[in-house]
Amino acid sequence: MAEISRLRNVAFVGPHHAGKTTLVEAVLARCGAVGRRGSISEGTTVTDHEPEDVAHAESTTVGFAHCNADAIDVTIVDCPGFIDFFEETRMALCGVDAAVVVVEADPSRVVQTRALLEELETLRLPHLFVVNKMDRPGADFAGTLAALQAAYGRHVVAEQWPIGAAENFSGFVDLAQKKAFAFSGEGERPTEIPDALRKQAQNAHATLLEAMADFDDALMEELLEGKEPPLDEVERDLCIECSHDQIVPVLVSAGSTGAGVSALVRAIEQWFPSPLDHPLLDAEGSPIASDPAAPFVARVIKTSVHPQSGKVSIVRVLAGTMKSDATLTDVSKGDERVRSGGLYRLQGKKQEPIPEAVPGTIAAIARLESVATGDTLTMNGHKVLLPRVAAAEPVFAVAIRPKERIDEAKISQMLVRIVDEDPSLSIQRAEITNELLLLGRGEQHVTIAVERLSRKYKVEVETAAPAIPYQETITAPTEVHSRYKHQTGGHGQFGDVWLRFEPRERGSGVSFSEKIVGGVVPRQFIPAVEKGVREALSRGPGGYPVSDLHVTLYDGQYHDVDSSEQSFKTAAGMGVREALPKCRPVVLEPIARVTVTVPTPYTSTVIQQLTGKRGQILGMTPSERPGFDDVEADVPQVEMSRYITELRTGTQGLGTFRWRPERYDPVPGNRVAGKAAV
Repeated sequence: MAEISRLRNVAFVGPHHAGKTTLVEAVLARCGAVGRRGSISEGTTVTDHEPEDVAHAESTTVGFAHCNADAIDVTIVDCPGFIDFFEETRMALCGVDAAVVVVEADPSRVVQTRALLEELETLRLPHLFVVNKMDRPGADFAGTLAALQAAYGRHVVAEQWPIGAAENFSGFVDLAQKKAFAFSGEGERPTEIPDALRKQAQNAHATLLEAMADFDDALMEELLEGKEPPLDEVERDLCIECSHDQIVPVLVSAGSTGAGVSALVRAIEQWFPSPLDHPLLDAEGSPIASDPAAPFVARVIKTSVHPQSGKVSIVRVLAGTMKSDATLTDVSKGDERVRSGGLYRLQGKKQEPIPEAVPGTIAAIARLESVATGDTLTMNGHKVLLPRVAAAEPVFAVAIRPKERIDEAKISQMLVRIVDEDPSLSIQRAEITNELLLLGRGEQHVTIAVERLSRKYKVEVETAAPAIPYQETITAPTEVHSRYKHQTGGHGQFGDVWLRFEPRERGSGVSFSEKIVGGVVPRQFIPAVEKGVREALSRGPGGYPVSDLHVTLYDGQYHDVDSSEQSFKTAAGMGVREALPKCRPVVLEPIARVTVTVPTPYTSTVIQQLTGKRGQILGMTPSERPGFDDVEADVPQVEMSRYITELRTGTQGLGTFRWRPERYDPVPGNRVAGKAAV
């Protein structure tokens, strides 16, 4: 490992299909970390090595790689861009010191970086933009730059200006140096600034200096006096202000050809901070110095589980030094002690053994079985706790069950391992339907998890939309007389009850009472009557549990020899089944209280969506997130199963929602799934 000042930990982030992994592959090839650049279509890239990545031709989990450039040791964290996997990106960002935000040369897609930039600002991570795919037809650098500046302010400023676009993308003007470079093979060579670009480049150079001068009084004075600052001063300010997240430079590239990659590598080396210059914070907000001699502190930023070799915990070391056979303390688990099973550096799926890990290292530790993503690891009783990424609520669920009954015993255990790898997934047992549910941040998120479950653990499963927990209730009272009489060769069975059924308020549940006078039903048989009633109410005429009614046992008969608890329980059940059709039963559906958070321009779209789902709009208020609204509505749960997909489609991936059970209401027309309730 290089000395700490020469380390760079950089996340490559951006919307899906912006070309992040292809750009990472180009960086690795340019730095000599791989002999041949891999391909997304061929499934040969370093960081997209999971079979699910290859099958879907996109990153479905965080990937790790490293390379060396001019004695700078760069660890790259390739983050998935699809919004369903954003929680993995958030966890990984806790382990880096800077980020490369990759966007397409398409102004309309800039809006999709909104949540990501909010996260970078929250973490105060220095970052730059790379406008990628400049070689694609229709590439629009100027429009994309304008969209970035409109969204994130004037300190997002071009440091490069492309020469040409699409098939004519041939180089760039370095605006700090006021020099042009043409792409040549695997690098760039100096060239003349095209005449058609001279005025535009001069104006962009002035804009860059003005943005930098906001943070440098000396530079501001020079500009006010009309002086051209020396190049070394400009480059020094650029380095300082980018590393302190004061300005956000914008570069150009074409990852598929490697164009612009050499300049990007130089930017990572010169503009991004080392771990010494970007100390991470503990849970109290205090910086942790990157000192190799200090007490050891590390954060788990990702977990991977292999069915044969076991668990691997990827950590970012903040302070201290760890040997490969160290005994660690998991502070997040009440100071539980765990022993390392090996220390590695990751190059995609390859694990390269290393003897030790110093501050700034992103390393993989084997066989920490009880350690989870987000945990804080220390040594020798050192007490410090690092902040955790707050878990986002799941917004999509499927009911899951094994295809073969023989797998029922192990499916829950295997699901726990899948959740261990990705804490943004969760498992629940539905209260009323008793289905096993797998929940996540979107339809593709859950689908990929199911694919991974089948591949890794050889468990074939079936999934379906979760059953809606309908209920039934009654709308009219009635009384029934029910007698169960069965004579056999020995003792017979005899139970006789009179039951009164009355509706109750919505949400009241089932209640039972007795008004027996004179012992016509002995006291020891009354609990059996109640049990028979409640069991029979578990399935009403429509096949759903019956609720919100009161049942009274007010009369009956018994036989000294033939009466028993079972006979009275049976009589009560018969009475329930006879009475319910007479009480004008109705089917009730669960209603969810939904709060949708969406950018203000899409508020009307969301209101139309919810109204189309039989939603009752309760109100709209400005959200805590600037530029967003919160729309609150009561919506039937049956309408919400795929709503997150529809919401993201209608809001360019920016909308999200949270919900909670609110109440039960009668199904309109007393119909469920196209069938009238009995």
